[in-house]
Amino acid sequence: MPLQDEKKPLTLDLVKVPRKVRRENKYSAIMGSDPRMENSVAVNQDGQDYSYFSVARFGSGAQEMWLLLDSGAFGVLACLQHNRFGIEHSKKLSVTDEEWEVSYRTEHVGGVHIGGTRLSMAGFQLELDFGSALNVSQDFANYPMDGILGLGPSKITKLKPILQVIADQKLFKKNIFGISLQRAADDTRDGQLTFGDIDKSKFTGDITYTDVIKSTNRWEIPVSDAIVGGKRVNFTKKSAVIDTGTSFILVPMKDAEAMHALIPGSSKGDQYFTIPCDTNLSLEIEISGARWTVSPKDYVGSQNGDSCNSYILPRQALGPDQWLLGDTFLKNVYSVFDYDESRIGFAAREYPGTPPSNKSTPPNAVSSVKIVSEPTTSPVPPRDANANPTEGSSQPSDKNTPDKEGAAAFLSTPGWLSLAVFLSTGYSWYLSSSGML
Repeated sequence: MPLQDEKKPLTLDLVKVPRKVRRENKYSAIMGSDPRMENSVAVNQDGQDYSYFSVARFGSGAQEMWLLLDSGAFGVLACLQHNRFGIEHSKKLSVTDEEWEVSYRTEHVGGVHIGGTRLSMAGFQLELDFGSALNVSQDFANYPMDGILGLGPSKITKLKPILQVIADQKLFKKNIFGISLQRAADDTRDGQLTFGDIDKSKFTGDITYTDVIKSTNRWEIPVSDAIVGGKRVNFTKKSAVIDTGTSFILVPMKDAEAMHALIPGSSKGDQYFTIPCDTNLSLEIEISGARWTVSPKDYVGSQNGDSCNSYILPRQALGPDQWLLGDTFLKNVYSVFDYDESRIGFAAREYPGTPPSNKSTPPNAVSSVKIVSEPTTSPVPPRDANANPTEGSSQPSDKNTPDKEGAAAFLSTPGWLSLAVFLSTGYSWYLSSSGML
């Protein structure tokens, strides 16, 4: 596939259309409808709104991989139980003796840097240096993704982030990407990722932009306040990392307590909150004077006894005033990540009026999905919100110990995949490697 000469928008659809899986590894995923825009590629999800991912090809042999879309990191990881990328898939690989490693709380991945492979997706190609994993924790398992496509903006690593490589090659007039995530329950299958442009059909009203906090080297912006049921929480000096690779909304415990105090019937457990399953209060996040509503469809989670888990999780991922706004929030907005201007824009998400019928099967789809391999431990709160999680379960870390954000936070949950490749354009904050920091 030749390099893209014209500065045309690049679009990747975020998908949820049932389709038979092409791989030998027994993992199933819900696939999406064909892209609507030029220079686009379909993206898949796990069927539970935990993760959204797209298809890319690596090397001169065009090895196919499914990559989680993660604005909180840069890495591409592939697992031993899925499609793997190796020297047999590219004629230009250059193996070095420079080591790297990544630690996700109890899990660990390590390997060596490799230079000069080709990443192809949605009509463009990039030559990238990456890291091949030699040591992989077996705690990663049972999710359909082969790895991670990091879309973070950091410029503090030794190797260039993917967004900078795209900018250097002048693929598009604007170095931006716009993204809309869709809910599995709505069955709209209309999520989409667009590089170089925005899709005006995905939102209503105007886009409100906010400059990122440049000192953090993340997609992090100031947050003015939260409003629950029309009542202000009166937060001050908060910020949030806007992270497509995090499933939920993560806030420090004291902030979670303040928000849930305005939800009648909420209950605090040792690690999580539960709320009445019929909760229909509006939840709004105020950013740059604009309020963005989070639907109860997204913050009222799975049933837990007589109540439901809240997907506003009391977890300090970074500092005591820093949040992660993940997919629970992002399903409600159209998001624009502007790499040139170092800003993020939001607009109200536009959903189709009528979900497609189950009888209307898109091309390459089947009428139902069979999950061949269920996750051994889903990344959701435990069934008993008042019980202490068992060792190795998905749980917030100690309040005084910041966790990793983005893919690192997501991967710290058991039930994710065993890794075989890590593209070392990721945050050096994640990496411990001589020469990387």
